[in-house]
Amino acid sequence: MTPLRTIKAVAEGFEGLVLSPFIFSLARSAEKIVAELQEEGPNWSGEFSNSWQIESPSKVNTGSKTTGAPTKLKAPILTPKEFKFKPETKYTIRNISPHAAYALDLKEGRFYPRTTKLSNKIVQTGSRPNVPHKRGAVILGDGTASSSAELDWYTTYINSGNLDKAIQIELDKNLRNLKI
Repeated sequence: MTPLRTIKAVAEGFEGLVLSPFIFSLARSAEKIVAELQEEGPNWSGEFSNSWQIESPSKVNTGSKTTGAPTKLKAPILTPKEFKFKPETKYTIRNISPHAAYALDLKEGRFYPRTTKLSNKIVQTGSRPNVPHKRGAVILGDGTASSSAELDWYTTYINSGNLDKAIQIELDKNLRNLKI
């Protein structure tokens, strides 16, 4: 290796070391956001909860897309170049379930009363007023319908400031643990 290449390799290694707390903070933030979305969102069979995806400019990590309890999703780690340069958005988080638009309450869908072992609570009804079988306001009590997410849960989460809060918490945690 030539001396110039050696210096460049050392400089790149040092740069990665300096940026690592920020890079790992963003990755942990993306993972925390997915975990919160899994907790807040519907979870009848688990397939929707396990269909979240975290995408970086160069890699994509996708959940198992299987039924069952939600499983933790790891974020791809950004390279120093991805962290420093465009795109401005470092991670994209989306749900790739075929019925994601319905589960996110972005599109009205037709639902039928059912319960599963993963449902959070049993309710009498879960329809919008005067619109049978459309997901909506629930009436708690004994019944045959199940509700595993509040109405408009996704929009509420996005507008709540939780995204910024997750990033700040992870950044603070990583910077606190930094030994200089």
